[in-house]
Amino acid sequence: MIKNNQLNQYNEVEIRELIDNGVKLVFLDTGFNEVVVRYEDLPDIIVDLNKRFSVDVLNVYDIKDFYFKTPIITTTGMYLKKCDSNTRKEINGRLQELILGVTEPKEYKVIDEDKMWNIDIPFENVEMER
Repeated sequence: MIKNNQLNQYNEVEIRELIDNGVKLVFLDTGFNEVVVRYEDLPDIIVDLNKRFSVDVLNVYDIKDFYFKTPIITTTGMYLKKCDSNTRKEINGRLQELILGVTEPKEYKVIDEDKMWNIDIPFENVEMER
């Protein structure tokens, strides 16, 4: 299980900045924790969580899908299990480099799900890439 203090987290000011700048965000469910992350950080997060915490299954959801009906990405270990072709094209190159050890995961931060809900954010303004 991953404890919240084991992951670098955005503060409220940084979260608002991400939203104001139109950064694409997604929900990430580790099976024990739900956090919000930047879409562009997904390859690094997938590999890092697997290496550091042995997270075998990750589910990624559109941030606007409050009920987590259908994941847009699922992983088995560090590998993409379910992923639409556009997303696969966007993240697969970096993901392969990370898996092969060509490069190391970069620093990233997460947004605690509870903190996200406590900030007054109009979710219709939050962009999510499919």
